[in-house]
Amino acid sequence: MKVSEIVRELLYGKNGYYMKYVSIGKRGDFFTAPHVSALFGYTVAKFLKEEGVRFFVEVGGGEGYLTEDILNFSDLVGAIYEISPRLREIQNMRLSKFKGRFFQTDHPIKADAYILNEVIDALPFNRFIFKDGKWWEYVFENGKWELREGKPKLRIEPFEGFTYDETEGLEDFLEGILKNTDRVLIFDYGYDEEEFAALAPEGTMSGYKNHRVYYGFEALKEGNDITHFPNFTRVREIAESMGFYVREYLPQSQFLINHGILEIFSSLPEEEKFKFSGGLKTLLFLFKNHRVMYLVRGRQP
Repeated sequence: MKVSEIVRELLYGKNGYYMKYVSIGKRGDFFTAPHVSALFGYTVAKFLKEEGVRFFVEVGGGEGYLTEDILNFSDLVGAIYEISPRLREIQNMRLSKFKGRFFQTDHPIKADAYILNEVIDALPFNRFIFKDGKWWEYVFENGKWELREGKPKLRIEPFEGFTYDETEGLEDFLEGILKNTDRVLIFDYGYDEEEFAALAPEGTMSGYKNHRVYYGFEALKEGNDITHFPNFTRVREIAESMGFYVREYLPQSQFLINHGILEIFSSLPEEEKFKFSGGLKTLLFLFKNHRVMYLVRGRQP
């Protein structure tokens, strides 16, 4: 079996993590920016409004925190594209107060903008290693991990022992979204293609359980949130092939600063500032590997 087949079953199978075990937040297995502070969603809402967005779709909305914060801070209409029955139920309960402004979908639909917050890293992936002068792919056969000839879509010069985890089906996934919108806002941890050899020579496959991290094949256990670092160069190339260009690409903290998180914080009542101050610091200093890529249809000005 390919690594991607195992990951797909462990995450999205009948008893997969996102179907049965998922636990997000400070008391769960992991947390994302929307769990830290509503300031994240408020800033995203401000950005979307300034971009002329009226209707957005969040892909894989978790427990609904980001969409909730966007709807609370703006008059936008939003949907969540979610395949997990368990998460759809949680989202419905959390967002039921937004009658007429929120609904759910289990497939891509037309929208002014799509938001992908830590989504690509949760897609299945395959693992490759450069050994004895050529590329090999890891497969699980006869009860153990073995190597067979296989090459990732990389153009960088490899070296002995270099290990790379490549997103499976990234083209089909992104194309399904890109053909339904003119704007895509991506938040995720990841690297550019040329950075992997220096920053992640042993690969990026990992698993999370109760905020404990398991690396490499130790991550492939039932009940773990299994993840990897996306290749932003590939995301850019796929988008450009479909008529998009990259309007912005920068660290997540810088995106938040550029688009008004400090101004939003300053505008809060004093008692609210005290409540939000800790979250503000976490958003600006903790998510060091997180980047933002904003894709817009058309030619770059």
